[in-house]
Amino acid sequence: MNKNLFVLTLLLTIILLVASCSPEQKKILRVGTDAENPPFTYLENSEFKGIDIDICEKIADKMGMQLQITQYEFDDLFSALAQNKIDLAASTITITEKRKQTFEFSEPYFQTNLAVVARKASPIEINKIEDIGKYRVGCQSSTTSYQYLKENLVDKDLLPKEKLKTYSTLIETIGELLNKKIDLMVFDEWVAKKVSEQVDIKIVYIIPTNEQYGLAMRPGKEINLRINKALKELKDSGELQRIINEYIK
Repeated sequence: MNKNLFVLTLLLTIILLVASCSPEQKKILRVGTDAENPPFTYLENSEFKGIDIDICEKIADKMGMQLQITQYEFDDLFSALAQNKIDLAASTITITEKRKQTFEFSEPYFQTNLAVVARKASPIEINKIEDIGKYRVGCQSSTTSYQYLKENLVDKDLLPKEKLKTYSTLIETIGELLNKKIDLMVFDEWVAKKVSEQVDIKIVYIIPTNEQYGLAMRPGKEINLRINKALKELKDSGELQRIINEYIK
């Protein structure tokens, strides 16, 4: 055999052996979130943090996958799912019958209510749901806050349509409240509690909706079974509750 050919063959053999012994690259679990909802999903020093994030990290570990998180506005999470840009959305997403017509959901992992919030110095008092109709109210679009206000107040002529303002992000809504462009805003109770520790707002009323959060997925995908299995293992082992307890005392 030609010496040069022998050396080339030997090198190729070594390269193939090394490649076959290299650890297989992990597949990626693509997660979308709207990181404006502490303590569930938020950014801290440019890192994603929160209950939803920790749950997804544990799920990825159990599935032997690498976690990849992408930030979206809440509205855009659902189109990202539909366009196969992400495998699941984790962002305080309430399971509703309407959403279940388009997407598949995991088992619920958290239950909450809606909070009515005012500026800390505001004299506004809300004693019953109808009292909200006296004020300019803001909420994030495409959320259960909007759905509740529309169905229970606007559609029943208890809140004039022009007094209900919708915004793309939670931060924008809070900004409008603090700048006195609206009098009240409505969003998830535990998010409101956390935000009120950092911003000059206060909860003035709780709407007992008993909403349940779930992970949203594209329907009928094989990966959904693995995600659900991993989440069930977290529940059954008590690990899910330990994650929640780390953030909610």
